[in-house]
Amino acid sequence: MKPLVNPPGGPVAPSGAEVRREPHTSRLHQVWRISIVVTIAAGIMHLLNLVGSGRAGFGPSMLTLFRAGFAISWGLLFAVWIRERRRPRLDLTDAAIAALAAAFLLRGAFTPETFTITLNWVITGAGVFFLVRLGTRDAADVRLLLSAIVSVALVISIFGIIEYVFKANPLFDNIQIDAVGVDQRVAASDQFYRIRSLVGHPGFAGAILLGSMPLTMLVLWRRRWLMAASLALLATALFLTFSRGSWIIAALVLLPIIAFRARNWLKRNYKWVAPLALIPAIVIAVDYFNRQEVSAEMGEVLQEKGLHWMMAQDGPIRLTSGEAYGVQPYNKFIYFDVADDFYHGGGQGPVTIVIHFFDRGIGAIRIDYDSTDNEGGRDDGTYTPSASINKNDSRKWTTAAFYLDKPRFEGRQQTGADFRIVDDDNLMTLSEVVVQRGRLKLPGVIIQQWLSRGGSLSTRIGLIPFAWDVLLENPLGVGFYNTPGTNHHAVDSLPLTWVMELGWPGLALLLAMIILIIRECRMAWLQPGVPATVLLLSLVVLLFHGVHLMIIYDKPSLVLVATVLAIYASIRPRGKGGATIGLSNEDCMV
Repeated sequence: MKPLVNPPGGPVAPSGAEVRREPHTSRLHQVWRISIVVTIAAGIMHLLNLVGSGRAGFGPSMLTLFRAGFAISWGLLFAVWIRERRRPRLDLTDAAIAALAAAFLLRGAFTPETFTITLNWVITGAGVFFLVRLGTRDAADVRLLLSAIVSVALVISIFGIIEYVFKANPLFDNIQIDAVGVDQRVAASDQFYRIRSLVGHPGFAGAILLGSMPLTMLVLWRRRWLMAASLALLATALFLTFSRGSWIIAALVLLPIIAFRARNWLKRNYKWVAPLALIPAIVIAVDYFNRQEVSAEMGEVLQEKGLHWMMAQDGPIRLTSGEAYGVQPYNKFIYFDVADDFYHGGGQGPVTIVIHFFDRGIGAIRIDYDSTDNEGGRDDGTYTPSASINKNDSRKWTTAAFYLDKPRFEGRQQTGADFRIVDDDNLMTLSEVVVQRGRLKLPGVIIQQWLSRGGSLSTRIGLIPFAWDVLLENPLGVGFYNTPGTNHHAVDSLPLTWVMELGWPGLALLLAMIILIIRECRMAWLQPGVPATVLLLSLVVLLFHGVHLMIIYDKPSLVLVATVLAIYASIRPRGKGGATIGLSNEDCMV
């Protein structure tokens, strides 16, 4: 932005200083600012569009908060152009995005049964991009949009933390469509609850929080304490999503950058920062190592520590070996007896049972336990069933935890057992069972969540040969939402999805994107302090997330990516003619 000459009677600049003034902004453009903020907020907080109060019938389609804001924002933008007699100016970046959108629409036309989904996806992505790109005029607009994104991320964080405390999301009680993000292990153990907040899916919520962290540092850099508190909120909510991909990206990309940027502050305050960080770690560690538990390992050598597995008439087991060494039920059941000196009788509080098993088959697993619930099952609670989880036939070792609210453990089941593990199709192999008083300690929750979802990465890697075979058989792809044998979303990988859905053009598009990202990162490395570099970091983090989770096909992530990309295209200081909007770090800070 060029400095303005002081007018007569206007502000007087000190010697050598510049007086910056925002260009005159019409009231119509100010209304557009409000509208675009509401649109982006409604798009990112997608869950608000799915509840009854956020949806209304409008002819053959549904009118949502996001769609209403989207239409109003475009109407206001056209009104601004007409009133001010302005014409939109497009450059090569805009042409590339328009061509990409046209290519997706053209490819989607080959699969008419899913064309409406493709159309909605393209209109959302390209529509938000051009709405922000063509409507943003100056540094004030950029600062407003970045502040709006940060504010929305903080609202998502606070809502998610509250959701985790109560282990419930009230918006899902009023959902009007089938929602994604249901984790079967949540039903079995409420301590493994994964927040979905206002986004709708734990993985997508993790992506939003992760992508907002660099923007938070940029916007709140002047207000260090507020920035630190905001980052702490985002990090806490990110942790509670239990999104392993988000954790890995944060640890490998964001954490070193945050530590580097805050190095001077950390040096000045390490005397009290280190103890404050160490105290909770010590408390958590002491609590974890003082946990009360009994266990039984059924590997090559049987090891029982207060927990005994038993042979019963309707539940004999057979030993297995090889890749899955342990015990396998013959008739659905494996019985166990808890030592009386550890737990005997009711009224001693809840317990958690963690099982480590080889995931084979697609049946359900549950715990039938001796409980104080006289109405919980037959024989006055002797065989009270827990919540169940579904196996995935991943052929990988995994874990599951079952929270038992009112155990009794007086040996009233067959052969004096206290509980039995039930496998509907008799195909799992059990290697270890742990019974712990109360809920799992925090380190245990992290370990079990990590292990319970351990097969997802190997499953995605295992799909690479499958994707290659699909590419060879379908050079032009199989069409949108038509991936064979995977039910589409089971792929959960943006690169593999593009290869299968678009064929060789999809592979070319993927390679072009990789080259573009490398080129932009190289240029950003030469100018690490400009706002465009921070926005590029946010985009790269979101795209990394899309490598293993198809976040770009979800509305919250798509709206965030489109918004950040549009701002980046406007402030990018490189290229012919320079940036459309010239601004410094100070222009972005509140």
